[in-house]
Amino acid sequence: MRKTFFYLLFSALLWQACGKKDFATLISKQEQSLQQSYTPGKADTLLQLYQEAVKAQPEKHAENFGYLVKGARIKFVRQNDAVAAVRWVDNAMKNHAQGQPLTEPIGLLALVWSSYMYKASPELQRNPDEIDLMRAYLEKNMTWIDSSLVRLDKEMGSPIVNDKAKAEEFIRIAEAYSNLLQTSNTDKSVDLLLKAGGLAKTIGNANKAIQLYYNVGEKMPQHPKAPTALFMMAFIYENDLKDLDKAKATYEEFLKRYPKDPDYADDAQNALKYLGLSADEIIKRFEKNPQ
Repeated sequence: MRKTFFYLLFSALLWQACGKKDFATLISKQEQSLQQSYTPGKADTLLQLYQEAVKAQPEKHAENFGYLVKGARIKFVRQNDAVAAVRWVDNAMKNHAQGQPLTEPIGLLALVWSSYMYKASPELQRNPDEIDLMRAYLEKNMTWIDSSLVRLDKEMGSPIVNDKAKAEEFIRIAEAYSNLLQTSNTDKSVDLLLKAGGLAKTIGNANKAIQLYYNVGEKMPQHPKAPTALFMMAFIYENDLKDLDKAKATYEEFLKRYPKDPDYADDAQNALKYLGLSADEIIKRFEKNPQ
């Protein structure tokens, strides 16, 4: 009787052990498969595995935190579901974030915030609770937004940008961060916009650079760095967009506002003087009148 009892108990334990899923292995294989070729079906399977793993092993906070954050990125980046992404991050932050680095989830929320700012995720507009939740996390964890930008700066390459996608993510996070700092830290907000503007120009997104510089040069004309932003707008109109009319108007506006600017007034005057001329024409004109 005793042997039968122990045999049944051993069999039950063995069956239970064998019946448990090896989530780490299953998830790793599915992540590799998704990385090799994305399909909605593969993404849904991986998201389901993340959810099952979190439910089955609630005590594994580090693993669960990683699964939920990666799931949130899939929801936002791949499935364009900003609301679900915020909810996945909220689950990670509330239940598994203690002792975990928050660079990735807070950086992701900053990306979502950027899409909210430009109404690129209309479903967020219909879910004010998620908007409030997102802003609260961002405002409480600004140090981790800085960390996200440092990580992206390394990953994209500097000063030569090797990864354009990382640079674009940096720009979006910096812009969202700047928005959050507008009233509490104006100088840092401006610095973020100027850096993002310079980076946008570097990767060939001249229109985005103009927009970022505009937020300083036109919206904050009294700020000490507004002249830099306004001059860069004119420079991009002239050299990147080849819009000489807008370049001329912006250079003239610069000189009207800041006629004695020590850094750019002379450059703006020379730009107007030689606007539209080729390099050879500029040389010939200079040779005739070196003054």
